[in-house]
Amino acid sequence: MMADKRKSLFISGICAAVAVASFALPVSVPPLMASAREDARAAVARGLAAINRGDPRTARVELMNAIKADPNLAEARSVQARALLMLGDGRGAQGELERAQALGEKPGPLRHLLAHSALLQGRYEDALIQVRADDANPAEALFLARMEGQALQALGRYDEAAKAFDRALKLAPEDGVVWADIARFNLRTGNMGAAISATDKAQALSPKSADILVLRALIVREQYGPDAARRWFDDALAINPDYIPALIEYAATLADLSRGSQALVLTRRVLALAPGHERAYAIQAILAARAGNYELARTLLGRTNGILDGWASIMQLRGVLHLQARNAALAVKQFRPLLEMQPLNIRARLLLARALYEDGQYADAERTLFPLVERADASHYALTLATRINEALGNRDAADGLLQRASLLSAGPSDAYLGAGTVGQRAADAGASPAQARPNLLYIRALMSAGRDDVALTRAKGLAAANPGAPAAIMVLGDAQMAAGKYRDAALTYEKAANIRFREDIALRLVDAWRRAGDEGTARRALGLFVAQNPMNIEGQRLLAAFALAGQEYDRALSLLSGLRDRLGNEDVLLMADISRAYVGLDQPEKALPFAAHAYRLEPMSAVASDIFGWTLLNAGWDKKQAITLLEKAHGLRPAEALVQYHLGQAYVADGAKDKARPLLKAAADAPAFPHREEAQAALKSL
Repeated sequence: MMADKRKSLFISGICAAVAVASFALPVSVPPLMASAREDARAAVARGLAAINRGDPRTARVELMNAIKADPNLAEARSVQARALLMLGDGRGAQGELERAQALGEKPGPLRHLLAHSALLQGRYEDALIQVRADDANPAEALFLARMEGQALQALGRYDEAAKAFDRALKLAPEDGVVWADIARFNLRTGNMGAAISATDKAQALSPKSADILVLRALIVREQYGPDAARRWFDDALAINPDYIPALIEYAATLADLSRGSQALVLTRRVLALAPGHERAYAIQAILAARAGNYELARTLLGRTNGILDGWASIMQLRGVLHLQARNAALAVKQFRPLLEMQPLNIRARLLLARALYEDGQYADAERTLFPLVERADASHYALTLATRINEALGNRDAADGLLQRASLLSAGPSDAYLGAGTVGQRAADAGASPAQARPNLLYIRALMSAGRDDVALTRAKGLAAANPGAPAAIMVLGDAQMAAGKYRDAALTYEKAANIRFREDIALRLVDAWRRAGDEGTARRALGLFVAQNPMNIEGQRLLAAFALAGQEYDRALSLLSGLRDRLGNEDVLLMADISRAYVGLDQPEKALPFAAHAYRLEPMSAVASDIFGWTLLNAGWDKKQAITLLEKAHGLRPAEALVQYHLGQAYVADGAKDKARPLLKAAADAPAFPHREEAQAALKSL
């Protein structure tokens, strides 16, 4: 079959699995049986024609008719497997291939199909066994090379995978599906620039391929966020409404957009087409867990039969479900290998630290969390968890210091995540491959962690130059520039990375770099673009709300914060405080009071909670003495915080204590970048 006639990524290169059915012995055949077999053969011929024109749905119907007419026709089974593979149904295809062999088909001519069905089911080692079998059909060399490359890629054996794809490209340099394979390989290995170029080539060669349109959707999702990817999924499904990979990836994308009901509809379509499909059940399990139905999530996850247990998302979900069931020891068994797989995954580190803490492994919990709490921008949650861990260890002084940091009204400047080990641990691998991204990413971060910023910057420049299409390599250069205090250079570097892949890690770095470079306007525009492309991103929404509060855009801030509350609930101190702050800014302190009181109830030793509760009481005209007591408490916790100084100064003015108010208001008025400087200056002049 010529390359330009291949209609799908997974069907290209497949010649007929069996060209001639098994020969019958020259015995008498009853007329009815002969007629049934003739009908079956005619249906198989129509099914093959449908496959060759890229219409697996019609092929499937024809082949079901063939099997109904003659259940013992082996050729109908093997061709039906081809149709099912085109639809992405690996489990169904495997069943048909097993029936074909039971009816007399030899395994050799079916090896490429068996490999494909194993791949679709996540059985990558089995796929390798099939493609490397001695009796595999040499006429299927192209397809076998592609299947081998995909299996090796899934197993993380990237050097071997690259060689397999090189063989495929030599066999068919103008085949769109081969270029699609290469694009997926580059996407998996982090070379986004090469992935985009290969996708462009694949789409130019096969513009009507549903699978290549799905690939385009995945590329766009990486570049511009899940919402932008939707039109490409729609285009793919317009060509092939029953294409399972399109339905599955679209469902996952809709889940990321918090469109759970739409995602659920698509997973049900998948299960109707391919009963038992593991990823469909996995997505349903994630949706159930997000909705708080943990028992249903466990049941659905059990239906995946362990096929996806090595996937990072499944490991995280299982761990979270174990934590929810108060089985911390089992949660540790999920989160520890997850962090080993992804040492720079901040969420995985937080989850492992929490699981270790709940399992009573306090020393391990403290060591796990340390790379996060040493950062100036450590999150409120990380600092609170670290406080509890150190209390359990009996480290009272350390716990008090962490609690003080947790009470900050805002985090410090963001730092590059450094949890990559020591220089000694990473030097050998990096030295062996100075241009290879993964070992050098870890090595550069280890250098920064050791304070060797100049060496890290030099190394990062070389790595970025060697990998111009890899966002991670470009991003680590920006991180090294940030560590060296070169904020504008870092911002421009992050922009290069964002032009290739604009995701949360790059977006938040870009915003912070422009802010620290003194360009607040560009920082806001960058954040606004990211949130527009990723409307359900929590960190982006929170930062956008913080910008709105600082700019006294209280209506907008309240809208953003209310949406976050719908998703996060009422147990987040900072969220409760910000909602209260927005209501006070709108001159609605009575509406602010329940949120401020709840924030204080959650964390009475938090400067954030004490400040907002006191400020809200003062603005509501309630007990002035209680308001001053709370604001004095906040000032005692954070005496250098400009917002606390301003609020307490205003409270003293309202109480007639001008001498107490004057130094506080002056300190707030002199604070650089304090958004209420003008109000503080006006209040100071009025004294």
